[in-house]
Amino acid sequence: MSIGQKIGLGILAVVIVGLIFGVRYGLQYLNIATSYAAKTMCSGVFVSGRTPEAMTEDLYAVSFTQTKVNTDTSSVTASLYGLASATAIYRKGLGCTLVNGSTESEIRAQPSVPSPNQDIPLEPKNINLEQFLDQTFTEINPKVPVQTRAVVILHDGKLVAQRYAGRFNNQTPLLGWSMTKSVTNAMIGMMVLDGKLDIYKPAPIIEWKNDARAKITIDQLLRMSSGLAFVEDYASPSDATKMLFQEKGAGAFALTKNLAAEPDTVWSYSSGTSNILQEIIRRQFPNHADYLAFPHKRLFQKLGMTSAVLEPDASGTYVGSSFMYATARDWAKFGQLYLQDGVWNGERILPEGWVAYSSTETPHSDGTYAAHFWLAHNDPEFPKDGFMAQGFEGQTVAIIPSQNLVIVRLGLTHGDAVYDDVAFVKSVIAALKK
Repeated sequence: MSIGQKIGLGILAVVIVGLIFGVRYGLQYLNIATSYAAKTMCSGVFVSGRTPEAMTEDLYAVSFTQTKVNTDTSSVTASLYGLASATAIYRKGLGCTLVNGSTESEIRAQPSVPSPNQDIPLEPKNINLEQFLDQTFTEINPKVPVQTRAVVILHDGKLVAQRYAGRFNNQTPLLGWSMTKSVTNAMIGMMVLDGKLDIYKPAPIIEWKNDARAKITIDQLLRMSSGLAFVEDYASPSDATKMLFQEKGAGAFALTKNLAAEPDTVWSYSSGTSNILQEIIRRQFPNHADYLAFPHKRLFQKLGMTSAVLEPDASGTYVGSSFMYATARDWAKFGQLYLQDGVWNGERILPEGWVAYSSTETPHSDGTYAAHFWLAHNDPEFPKDGFMAQGFEGQTVAIIPSQNLVIVRLGLTHGDAVYDDVAFVKSVIAALKK
């Protein structure tokens, strides 16, 4: 065989491998897209109570998929011309779960959660913020809409402002995306209060006991400084999209990742660590039912968060990085708990000092991150004691102790350039001073 023939065969082999890889990559993308569509449509219809037609605006990133809502079985199937399909099923109190690595009957056989208690209404306080709200809900550039859906502001623990866009109202549970991470923070805090976890000891994960990961602490997981490898990319198939939309167990998947750096030497945002924390929490309970009931009995019911729905994966573990729904008012109650140092109606829900810990800057984060809460220490005009739960598409719960202020903003904003949460919080503070 001549050199030219060898080179030709080599090029052909590269082309074939490239085609195989391209097809495989494409199929992964399509499978993730249909899973995203099924899950989003399911939660929107059965948790938020929206129509399938209204939910199409939330599926802008996967508008090429076809979804079918089955109200008889409380499920949604998404497909793409037979190339990929996915199904999500709804369960009362638990929201929607993708049928990944399991069967619908197995998922439906999992334990239920306690029914919501009575709502605890927010006491109003008369402050005129109508002009500010008018500006907030006005679309300046229709070509680049901000799409704010809800704003709720608490001052001195009282409701001073609320407004909703169009079809949304104070009874509409909306997705918090990564604000769910801050709820995972609260669950870890309650486990610490109960004496079941010590955040400064190595994380109790048996799979890590014989390798370098054995030294990773819960504190490092909360601070995103564990050093674990994890690709947080939502524009393509990645660790994050595979974990959320393809795996049976999100936390079980994430804890298989190896060390990419020594713990505490780098800060790297990772939804995987939030789901590892949920896996840790679940393993501290004697049975599945007690674990699922835990946030409802110890957090949501105490605060009167009657709309709160924390959704589990197919394994029955809460997706503590991304999948919690609640009304804007109930998100505000969650923020108010942290404003009150973890105490509600005289009862300590979170350990003493937990809020201070949760809002303390993490090294190497450039002043932007604490422990499953965000900071803005790199902005000299932002209150230094302020911290925020933040989520994709512009979800924000800001807690400003020095102003005795909780600010909630929920929306469907495409891109950080359109909505700046730090600027929004500063605008609320300015409006209150007028």
